[in-house]
Amino acid sequence: MPKRGSDGFTPASLGALAALMGVYVFVFIRWNHLIDWALGMDWLLAVIWITMTGLLVWNVDPKRDLPLVLVAACGGLVIEWWGTNTRLWEYFTRERPPPWIIPAWPVAAVAVDRLALMLDARLPSLPKGVLAAAYWTMVPAFVVGMGAFLWPSVHETSSKVVLALMVGVTLTPGALRRDVVLFFAGAGLGVFLEYWGTSRACWTYYTAQVPPPVAVVAHGFASLAFARGVALAGWATGLAPAAPQAAS
Repeated sequence: MPKRGSDGFTPASLGALAALMGVYVFVFIRWNHLIDWALGMDWLLAVIWITMTGLLVWNVDPKRDLPLVLVAACGGLVIEWWGTNTRLWEYFTRERPPPWIIPAWPVAAVAVDRLALMLDARLPSLPKGVLAAAYWTMVPAFVVGMGAFLWPSVHETSSKVVLALMVGVTLTPGALRRDVVLFFAGAGLGVFLEYWGTSRACWTYYTAQVPPPVAVVAHGFASLAFARGVALAGWATGLAPAAPQAAS
């Protein structure tokens, strides 16, 4: 692992920043026509993206980050295809899904990973029983809530598959502490992402809530699903992902 500064920023951070700027510029050039410039600066969006960019260039480790980026991009595509084609939500462009939303998933996934590292470093040691109680309370409760939310589309094969995948993710916990902090970190970031998207009518859920609480918590569950995907890919390829570490 590369030598880190006390703040978690290294020369690899510059490479990560350059890659991010490339993605941002490409998205801007390709889809800037969808922006209503007459509305002026969206300060909430600016704060969200500056914060997420700062998180992504902190504590960079390509061996850990790249598998997560690939899994989150694939997982995000599946999630967006499912949600927009079952009409659980739709975007203002009416695309199913819009290609410009897919890069947001790996960016958010790595940002959540960083938030989880920070949260893990600051939480006191907790008994395994407390962590188990937290996991087996929060995660199944979310699955039940999401099941109720997607119920109007339960006749769709894709929704049945999503339900099965959620149960599978729930029943295959990883390290309990890691799962709990990932769940909280993802849900925390989800508050801001979902409020921005629904309040600006960038995307709209069939319930018309701004936003639906279950959609906020879904970001926490998606973080668990991506972690399972990275672990599965590591097992299938024989390449174990790098263990997450907080900066010294």
